[in-house]
Amino acid sequence: MKRIKKSWPINDQANLLNRLGDMTENGYNLLDGLRLMELQMNKRQRTEMSAAVNRLREGEPFYQVLQALAFHKEAVSICYLAEMHGELSVAMRQSGGLLERKLTQVNQLKKVIRYPIFLIFTVFVMFYILQAVIIPQFSGVYQSMNMETSRTTAVIFAFFQHVHYAVIGFVLLALGAALYYWFGFKKKSPADKMLFFVRIPILGRLVILFNSYFFSLQLSSLLKSGLSIYDSLKAFKEQSFLPFYRQEAEQIINKLRAGESIDRALYKHPCYENDFCEVVLHGQLSGQLHRELFTYSQFLMDRLERKVEKWTGILQPVIYGIVAGMILIVYLSMLLPMYQMMNQL
Repeated sequence: MKRIKKSWPINDQANLLNRLGDMTENGYNLLDGLRLMELQMNKRQRTEMSAAVNRLREGEPFYQVLQALAFHKEAVSICYLAEMHGELSVAMRQSGGLLERKLTQVNQLKKVIRYPIFLIFTVFVMFYILQAVIIPQFSGVYQSMNMETSRTTAVIFAFFQHVHYAVIGFVLLALGAALYYWFGFKKKSPADKMLFFVRIPILGRLVILFNSYFFSLQLSSLLKSGLSIYDSLKAFKEQSFLPFYRQEAEQIINKLRAGESIDRALYKHPCYENDFCEVVLHGQLSGQLHRELFTYSQFLMDRLERKVEKWTGILQPVIYGIVAGMILIVYLSMLLPMYQMMNQL
């Protein structure tokens, strides 16, 4: 099946996976469920889903159909692993729930920054008018009347006379970042890329929580199906959707072959929570590793959602503070030269 160029909206992906998971759990097979879902779709999605149904009828795995439909990589990988442990309906609901959480977090962030971004854009327009029109006129009046500018006014004039250098510097910085991404970052290994994100303040903490959540949840599902730790890691190694987890599984397998335990392989790993290895050790000692990992994954998701809510709540006042500072500069830029001019007349 040829991969489509435009992916479905995240909301539609989550809706399909959640409903299809519920339907298959209630006795529908995949083909019947997809045919019924097809009736609720728009024209483009219906055409693509019709091709997907035909591929399923020919025996193509469900995860490959999702991959061809350009579904989210994490959702595809969950369904891929599920086809190994036989709980596809549960995996589809997990995938749908994961996508719904991502969509909720993105919508929260958009809601927080939408109005501040409009204010920042408006202030930048005012900055441009000041720099291009108003400040040069003030400066011309001072020169023509041989009036002496105060230190504050001189600083304001100098700021707007050189503000274009800051704009040029920002453009060069963005260009440098783009060049680094295309010629440097893209060539790094998946582990190095993940380490880069982990080291970013605030974002790194969220990345670590999500890595620990995703790995523990999927490993729990594989172990619950009766696979050994080695076979479960091998399943991660054989998937091609998430290169980081594939490389991680390969490295852990090599350590297991060298005689290390899995908890030692995860000890002080920079991309996972520090207590991840302790949970694995406790689960091995109790003989209920799959149960311990599943419970731990739910704790991690709660922790991740609280962190996102916390930093989203902090972000909005910070943005408003920046906007307020920019507006203050605009007002001072217009009022101080006028007051000084009036005092010297």
